[in-house]
Amino acid sequence: MVKPAKARTEQHCIESYADFLGCKQEGKMLEQMSLAHSSQALYAMASEASAVVLPYINSAVGGNVQTFAMMQSVTSISQVLGGLCFGHYADRFGPRWALLTAHGAAMSSAILVASAQSRPSLFLAMMPLTLAHGFQASGQIAVQCSEPEQRSVAMGRISGSYGLGFFTGTLVTAYAARLLSPRQIAWGAVALEASVLSTVLALYPSGEYSVEEPKPAASFWEILQRPHVWSLVLSKLSTSAAGGMLLCMITQFAMDPFNFSTAQTSVLMAYVSGMQLLSQTFVVPHLGHLGPKALRLSSAGALLVPLLGLWASGSSALGYCVWMGPLAASGYGGNTALGSLMSCLAPESESGSMVALGLAPLSLGFMLAPIMSSWVYQHFGFQAVPAVAAAMLWL
Repeated sequence: MVKPAKARTEQHCIESYADFLGCKQEGKMLEQMSLAHSSQALYAMASEASAVVLPYINSAVGGNVQTFAMMQSVTSISQVLGGLCFGHYADRFGPRWALLTAHGAAMSSAILVASAQSRPSLFLAMMPLTLAHGFQASGQIAVQCSEPEQRSVAMGRISGSYGLGFFTGTLVTAYAARLLSPRQIAWGAVALEASVLSTVLALYPSGEYSVEEPKPAASFWEILQRPHVWSLVLSKLSTSAAGGMLLCMITQFAMDPFNFSTAQTSVLMAYVSGMQLLSQTFVVPHLGHLGPKALRLSSAGALLVPLLGLWASGSSALGYCVWMGPLAASGYGGNTALGSLMSCLAPESESGSMVALGLAPLSLGFMLAPIMSSWVYQHFGFQAVPAVAAAMLWL
């Protein structure tokens, strides 16, 4: 029996939508993937809003640069360790509970930040972030709802949704800062996370995951012993640390040594996040055909070009602006591509653990990068920072 034209059109739209997301063409999986994308965008917006106002709230409660740096360092360490534990938790209880836990933790942190009245209470607000791994939870959904040959598309689109949320959050927060206080913006982040939680509770398909699935590997060490996994982890750590020496210090270097105003820095951040979004959405999906060695070399090579460009630009503010966009595109895009390849090296029952293992080098690299970057800058000047970062890619 020939389908009516309307039915054929609807089916074609569904198939095109599934292909764009890199998702299997099954109703429940499309629902899960759509929810993962929407939660990812809102999560990024809330994270960006919280990140922007945190220094101001820290100052309001009597904190300084040293207390802020200590707070960020402790948060980074706890997130690295928490992310690995979160991966096992996601494998055990499934992506629905992973989403609820991650966004519940993020909302709890945002509430504590917005209501903090002292340095200890603000420090306490960072503790729930140990479990705030919204990207990890959405990444697990992308892995489980896609075939291996479409994995780079699925992971690229998820990262693209985060980039879109980050880009939008940058613009919205910049506008809101003219009208609202930092605490009011922090309460806005709470509202965004609350909307994610309510949406997941109301709309996430039930019965899609069983805790009776095969148990994941006994340890991450066992996963690391599989072919290519260890080399991919080391490659991600190298590119994260090298790229992070500038990506983690964008606003700091914009202020010193380039003397950008707040408005100029906002424009720079919008440009950088836009380049990141383009890379995740349109470049990463086309890297799925590359093997482990080719992808590692391509990721390092793509990152090396803007690093050398920044080194050659020296003290040029224009050169700094021009090259930071490609650096963000290659740095974040390469990490996503390497992570999507890693996800193909594990069975579905270990998807949460493998996504966690793929994100851990990024967190660890970004934890170490600011320390290395600031030391190099203080002793040798800005031009030495991209030079040292480029040298790290050869180690």
